[in-house]
Amino acid sequence: MRVEGMLDPDLLPLASDRARLRPMRAEDAADYAEGTADAAVRARAHLPETQYTPASVRAMIAESVEPGLARGDLAVLTIADPATDAFAGSLVLFDVTAAEAEVGFWMHPDHRGRGLARAAVELAAELAAGSGLRRLRARTVPDNTASQALLTGAGFAVEGRGAGTAPSGEEVELLTLVRELPHPMDLPVDTDRLRLRLHREQDREALLAIYSRPDVARHLLEEPWTPEDSRRRIEERLARTGLHTGEGALALVIEHEGRVLGDVALWLTDRAHLVAEIGWVLDPAAGGQGLATEAVRAVLDLALRESGLHRVAARMDARNTASARLAERVGMRREAHLREDWWSKGEWTSTLEFGMLASDR
Repeated sequence: MRVEGMLDPDLLPLASDRARLRPMRAEDAADYAEGTADAAVRARAHLPETQYTPASVRAMIAESVEPGLARGDLAVLTIADPATDAFAGSLVLFDVTAAEAEVGFWMHPDHRGRGLARAAVELAAELAAGSGLRRLRARTVPDNTASQALLTGAGFAVEGRGAGTAPSGEEVELLTLVRELPHPMDLPVDTDRLRLRLHREQDREALLAIYSRPDVARHLLEEPWTPEDSRRRIEERLARTGLHTGEGALALVIEHEGRVLGDVALWLTDRAHLVAEIGWVLDPAAGGQGLATEAVRAVLDLALRESGLHRVAARMDARNTASARLAERVGMRREAHLREDWWSKGEWTSTLEFGMLASDR
């Protein structure tokens, strides 16, 4: 029986366009055993057993892997090719508590250099965050620079260095890296007058009507949308479903009385320390009613209270006085005015930066 706050196997499998993370199956046994015989895996992975055979791996799956995943305190998972679902490596989440877990991984030599390991680590973070954990930890020997680069690329930050015990039982010098995890958000969000929800394909026409306006695009980094732009942009937004996902981004439509008025975006800029940026666009025809203020305030509440972010920033063209006033109304503090720091649309533009901390709420 799974203990609340530990790993939730119902979230599996998880997949991106680069990797698939799923429970191990008996048919993975031969590839697992073959991968663990590789010299680099033996040297770097510090596996508990000195030798694996297909039979011993099948026994391991039946006796410890499947029960551990069912309980939620151990997840020995397969990193699979996203196209074929074939075994490509192994990822383990262990030492699981209600708040955190440690992650380890290794790749079969036939599948190295394809980005599967980093994608799998990002999926593991999604599993941990979706299960309610707040922190992932990873340890590696200091000279394993490839593993360190992969982990930092996946949002981990170095916490410290010292002696430790590897899964093999060896006492070794270990570098510890950590990644803080945002909590999943409860969506959609309803305010007094608005519904904030994930994007749908059918929002394309409504958002095209807004983003194609020259007065809306004037202070954005992009030109007014064309119909082709709208297809591409909506496809991007459809994938941005939460900060706890591999995208590390959330895109929400602002809906009032069934009409799409614009959208609000939130994306992580520092995964390891839960720092994000927010942006918004509202149909000028709906201005003057406080609707944008209501939407942005609700998303900031989500980010800083429910999701557990440390800081959210808003950056805008300094000429965008309406957005600057909105940032001030929702309680963000003006922190910087960067003069002619950004080349946009054929001219130097200046940037205003606003910020809000969780402690400000």
